Amino acid sequence: MVMMEVEIMSRDTIKPSSPTPSHLKTYNLSYFDQLAPHIFSPILLYYTKTNSTAALCLKESLSKCLTKFYPLAGRIKDDVSVDCNDAGVDYLEAKVTNCSLLDVITNPNTHSLKQLLPYEPLSCTLQSPLLAVQVNRYQCGGIAIGVCISHKVADTSSLGTFINGWSCTARGDCEAVAPHFELPTLFPWRDTNDDEQEFHATEETNIMDNQALSTKRFVFNASGIAKLREKARNCSSTIESPTRVELVSAFIWKLFVDSNRSKTHPTISKPYSVFHAINLRKRRAPPLAEHGFGNMYVAVNESLAAENDDDIEYCSLVGRIKGAIRGVGGEFVKKLESGDECYLKRIKACHIQLAKGGKEQINFSSWCWFFYDADFGWGRPVWVSPPLYLKNVVILMNTRDGDGIEAWVSMLDEDIVEFESGPEILEFAS
Repeated sequence: MVMMEVEIMSRDTIKPSSPTPSHLKTYNLSYFDQLAPHIFSPILLYYTKTNSTAALCLKESLSKCLTKFYPLAGRIKDDVSVDCNDAGVDYLEAKVTNCSLLDVITNPNTHSLKQLLPYEPLSCTLQSPLLAVQVNRYQCGGIAIGVCISHKVADTSSLGTFINGWSCTARGDCEAVAPHFELPTLFPWRDTNDDEQEFHATEETNIMDNQALSTKRFVFNASGIAKLREKARNCSSTIESPTRVELVSAFIWKLFVDSNRSKTHPTISKPYSVFHAINLRKRRAPPLAEHGFGNMYVAVNESLAAENDDDIEYCSLVGRIKGAIRGVGGEFVKKLESGDECYLKRIKACHIQLAKGGKEQINFSSWCWFFYDADFGWGRPVWVSPPLYLKNVVILMNTRDGDGIEAWVSMLDEDIVEFESGPEILEFAS
């Protein structure tokens, strides 16, 4: 594939169409915002056809949308709150040459996709704008919209809420998606002292360990997922109704363990952990609003020593992931809401062990069902992709038809070669 060339044509600052009221000028960060890393969460949405007014429509609707999502036009202050000063968000327009949008969709080069983003995801600082957009135009008439949002103020669910709110505004329905900002009240910022500092120190070490990365996309269509479900059913009659996310996550975890064991002696006892990010909005009792804005997730984890083959049977891993995910319910959220610090201490201990090289860890996050409804007036995106930039991270996306799962896997170059070399992956994914 020919490497695409991206040329920035303009840079603007988009501010809210109406000033933020004085009583909303300070937006406090929540406990979950406090624990979130200083990185950008990126997403790319691709549209094959637009219209002659697309550029003006995107700018004007973004300005209107920012009046509802007013913290995004501000700046973080003292790592505790957002100064909602209407400083605005960065808006870039670019043209893409050397390839068509169809080339990108049918044969994506994951390294070149980063050119379609307004920022490098790891470049986020306390002084950075909290949101940036880059609209990339192809000569064929299609566009790719790259969005970066500060993870310090928003998780993937909130990124999806913003993009869907923006697209509804572009279609003239400003009230279709209304964000709720109650999370800082329910989960206020806490003085966690040394625990939080050590947590972020080890987390930064793990995040920055990302040299020579490769990202591969594996597509599990409906028939592949049906095969995984049958595989789980055949080896265990006790696993009830695993979800597609659980089935694919367990499969990738098994390949991860198998490929790591092949590089060392199989009997070496080294923990192999899986972390899975869980959206807590619907798991609280009563559930939070669907469009609750901010960070509202935890990472559940499971570990195994993998000292013998029984430990890494596929059905066993499905059961472990299923149990960990479904163990997060109302009581778990209630403890967090009451100020329980056990979660922070447990996650910190895992980060420390990982930083010391005491285990191998793979991290999952499901981005299913957040982005494919983003219609700015010229139809739903034909494709959505999450550019990856961290070691041993897997992002799961639903396919456009909703029947399959795209797994975006990011690993060190030598690890991804080992990971995809086994014949088993081709039996279930393309």
